[in-house]
Amino acid sequence: MVDVSRPERAFLPSMEGPVLMVLAGTTLPLGMSELHRMASKGSLGGVRHALERLVEQGVVHRVPGGYSLNREHLASAAVVLLAGMRPELLRRIGEISDAWDTTPLLLGVFGSFARRDGDSGSDIDLLLVTKAKDADEQAGELSGRVRTWTGNQCHVMALTPTDISRMRRNKEGILEEWDRDLELIRGNSDVLKGRS
Repeated sequence: MVDVSRPERAFLPSMEGPVLMVLAGTTLPLGMSELHRMASKGSLGGVRHALERLVEQGVVHRVPGGYSLNREHLASAAVVLLAGMRPELLRRIGEISDAWDTTPLLLGVFGSFARRDGDSGSDIDLLLVTKAKDADEQAGELSGRVRTWTGNQCHVMALTPTDISRMRRNKEGILEEWDRDLELIRGNSDVLKGRS
């Protein structure tokens, strides 16, 4: 299983991984303090040592204004690919739903994947709100494909607008989590408030 939110952990478990993921996300040079803040891991000294090793290996350039990924380095394509795993997963999930006969009212991720605080053992939780009669088949398809793409278990909560209304009346706690953490892939989050 891979932590799709932070895929570098599987291949680059040291401080170099988070530093490379930050640098892969921008073409602008970043200073050491900014890199430390954005990597949200390790100490400033750890970031400094990682940068020294990466500069020595030629993967990172020291440039005016800080550091940047050497995008001509042979390894840079792999770094950029790793950094793009999360958006690629979301794109693929959306692409599957685009092929369905009934367009979902809402499709999104929630839980640790949405909050980006999971690990390689974390499940990927999806919320599907739909009027489709084959919602269970759609949920099964999504679950199976996400498992194939990531190795992680995927749980799809397939609900109707009527289910959401009932949950609102009962003031179910998960609604607060969705209001706070849901990352929309398709549809409109207004359906969670009883407006679709």
